[in-house]
Amino acid sequence: MTLFNGFGKNTCGQLRMWVFWRLRMLLVLCVVVELLTVMVGGEDRQGILELQLDEEQPAGTIVGDISAGLKPGVTASLYFISDHEGTGIGSDLHIDENTGIIKTARRLDREERDHYSFIAVTMTGFTVEVFITVNDINDHAPSFPKKKASLKIPEQTAVGTKFSLEPATDADKDQLTVQGYQIKEGNVGQVFRLETKRAANKVLYLDLVVNGVLDREKRSSYSLVLEAFDGGSPRKIGQMSLAVLVQDINDHAPIFNQSRYNAIISESLPQGSNILQVFASDADEGDNGLVLYEINRRQSDPDRYFVIDPRSGIITLNKLLDYEVRKVHELVVQARDNASHPEITNAFVTIHVRDYNDNQPTMTIIFLSEDGSPQISEGAQPGQYVARISVSDPDYGEYSNVNVSLEGGDGKFALTTKDSIIYLIYVDQILDREERDSYELRVMATDSGTPPLRAESLFTIHVTDVNDNPPLFDQQAYKQTIPEVVYPGSFVLQVTARDKDQGPNGDVRYSILPDKKTHASWFTIDPVTGIITTATKLDYETDPKPSIKVVATDGGRPPLSSTALVEIALQDSNDNEPVFGSSFYNVSIKENTSAGTCFLETVRHLDYPSNTPSNLAVTLVVSSLTSIPHG
Repeated sequence: MTLFNGFGKNTCGQLRMWVFWRLRMLLVLCVVVELLTVMVGGEDRQGILELQLDEEQPAGTIVGDISAGLKPGVTASLYFISDHEGTGIGSDLHIDENTGIIKTARRLDREERDHYSFIAVTMTGFTVEVFITVNDINDHAPSFPKKKASLKIPEQTAVGTKFSLEPATDADKDQLTVQGYQIKEGNVGQVFRLETKRAANKVLYLDLVVNGVLDREKRSSYSLVLEAFDGGSPRKIGQMSLAVLVQDINDHAPIFNQSRYNAIISESLPQGSNILQVFASDADEGDNGLVLYEINRRQSDPDRYFVIDPRSGIITLNKLLDYEVRKVHELVVQARDNASHPEITNAFVTIHVRDYNDNQPTMTIIFLSEDGSPQISEGAQPGQYVARISVSDPDYGEYSNVNVSLEGGDGKFALTTKDSIIYLIYVDQILDREERDSYELRVMATDSGTPPLRAESLFTIHVTDVNDNPPLFDQQAYKQTIPEVVYPGSFVLQVTARDKDQGPNGDVRYSILPDKKTHASWFTIDPVTGIITTATKLDYETDPKPSIKVVATDGGRPPLSSTALVEIALQDSNDNEPVFGSSFYNVSIKENTSAGTCFLETVRHLDYPSNTPSNLAVTLVVSSLTSIPHG
């Protein structure tokens, strides 16, 4: 203490610190000397301590004790720790130099640093090499580079073809990293499967393998959900949505809607006239499905009488025809798609040339209704005639043999003949105008020529109405409540009836059946609208519940009708004042009649609310009697 008495307080403290650090440096020099001695002198003065702990443990977790690495019999009260920059010893670990206890200074992350090592030296020069391993825990889930991806695969790709996908990664290691993949959703028909391969870098690579036939025309896309999973327990997963687009290839040829087309044209048809249109479709898409048409000139029409529009397929007359030169033209029409290697389909077109002087059959139709129009009553019975058809053909021989046929009418009409010259259309089934009010019929007359000529007549038969439906009320019974005191002409209610017939047969008019018992005369009804109103004053005391029967009648001949009951409840009103039965009463009583004896009672009917008595009684009683002297 006397050594420092001459110094001030601050100077004394600085001197002490200086002495402390000089002594510490001296000890370090001793340790270095001891280390050199160990390096030269053998292994009996050094030990090895291997420690491990799981990552993500909280700060302050005990890792181990350096003294566990000392040789038996060796003790230490102070350790010197070799800490080099970048080793993480100083930032991640807390080492007590006096006790040798090692603790975590923060949560350790194996993915940042998976091990630590340092050397501890005792005061006696014994060294302990400490190795700390950070164990992995399953704290990371597999992750794909992209949440969504797309892949284009041509249809008809061979089964077994592989397409590499970006693999999922997992920051964990060994068993806790990615262990496999699976298709979780969208694998319709199991047309895909997955294959994996672990590379030297320990990444589990992924291939999408075609497992079935891909046909774009049946399914053009697949929405797959791929899932990667690790080996943890429970395992963690990561997902990716993969849109697989099936690309079209030219695997379909065009298909004509007919394998053979026929047309009949006159030799007088002007050049440039359209004759017919062919049509073919291709199930492919884009250019592979674009259909183009052409006439195969090697096999047909080398003289180019006809041309075809390559896009629309319309065949047009290119040269004037001559019946005497050629009566029939056969065309081979090709439909090809627009692919680089097109598919081709053929169809045959037969065009018959008709002689200009030919005559088609003629028809004369006479309708047998009253006014000669094409109509028939719905009341017509099967077998009743509708129209008369006469046919003729100016040609001779086989051409004059004309066949007449009838189309349409849904089986309600039929055709008959006795001489193949006069034909009759008749009703074959019961008609109902309310079910259907018109039928379209087509009469065709075809001769026996080659090619056959035909005349057509298209007309509509209208079914006229008969009064076969009565009016029907929307309710069979109506009820209404109104006050007793209302003005004549006041609204009561409206009834409605409908008739399925048309015209006068469907016109409905309303009336009220007279009935004195029900006081129907109190009311009137508008014959057109069905609105019921009061006709006179109402009297609850006479009839509290009058009722009327309404009749709905149509305009048919004979008319049809139906009825509905209307019940009306009157609400009583205080519309009557009390009235004595007589204006003068003469009563005699005995002089000794006791008080309280009734000697006169008069009753008169009154109108009170319906839930109270409707009679008023007036009673006179004796209160006292006084003798009246005689004389």
